[in-house]
Amino acid sequence: MSSHAPSPSAETEGEGSPAALFAPPGQHIFLSPHADDVAFSCAGLLATPTAAGAARRQLVTVFLSGPDADRRRAEDQTVAKLLGCDYRCLELPDAPDRPEVHNGLDHFMPYGPPHLGIANEIVHRLLPRLTPPLTLYAPLAVGGHIDHRIVHEAARALAYHIGPALRLMFYEDLPYALCPYSLARRLSALGDGSPRATERGRPGDEQSAYRRWLLSMPLIGDRLPGLRTLVAHRVAQVALRADQQPARARPGFTPRLTSHVYPLSPPAGLEEQVIAAYASQCPLFATSTQDLTRQLASYGQKVGEQHGKVASRYQRLWQEHGAYGPTPHRS
Repeated sequence: MSSHAPSPSAETEGEGSPAALFAPPGQHIFLSPHADDVAFSCAGLLATPTAAGAARRQLVTVFLSGPDADRRRAEDQTVAKLLGCDYRCLELPDAPDRPEVHNGLDHFMPYGPPHLGIANEIVHRLLPRLTPPLTLYAPLAVGGHIDHRIVHEAARALAYHIGPALRLMFYEDLPYALCPYSLARRLSALGDGSPRATERGRPGDEQSAYRRWLLSMPLIGDRLPGLRTLVAHRVAQVALRADQQPARARPGFTPRLTSHVYPLSPPAGLEEQVIAAYASQCPLFATSTQDLTRQLASYGQKVGEQHGKVASRYQRLWQEHGAYGPTPHRS
């Protein structure tokens, strides 16, 4: 990978196959901010059969704490087996268990100095275990959740430390990317100039869309109707503010992204098994496992339609070219 990769304003959208994606030698490591994030975002990709001899994949969950930690770890381990991945958990504290997070709204805040310590801890724990060449898959951080932003920035820091021998790919965070305008808002904040980044709405329309998306989930359904609306309104306000943090306001080099799409053909029923394994989380996002599986699958169909592939499901990944700095290699 060269430091002279195309700029965002000259983005290229390439199509590949999962077999080709996993063909390069070395490690293929999927960073999941929480137990369930990689599964919800990439289950179709990881479940799609690849060529014999394809590289082994590893699922690494970063944040895991609280009273449900044992249950969620067990769910993660079950899913790793279903998808044929090795598994590791860093067991760093979730947002509610860290000192910079004072309330639920602080789950959505701009990335900044209070988060440099925890991001550095991720780098410190992972760097000695990464052997180039390798491919690292990390969240694009759609949706504004601070844990996703921290993992995103830690992945960029790892790419800077290791250099171009680390191929860095970002996946679109689900279910956050299901919300209208969310992907475009994130790409726009990163300074990306692709067609996807132009699919924006007026500020009021984007906030209303986020609020409606929140109200469509059981996550806040146990509150009185008026309180539900107020909570959704406040979360939408702070999430959009965090989601629109411009690239110049974050540390590191300016992101430079190109997108690639991959057709999905997972074995029948496997994705639903994966989603159902997260029994502690599914009820937060949908009324049933089948409904959540359908929503995630419909997102892949939308990606296919955006690329002229009617009735086909695709995974879109964003390759980062800007994290390595102004020179093609760093020691």
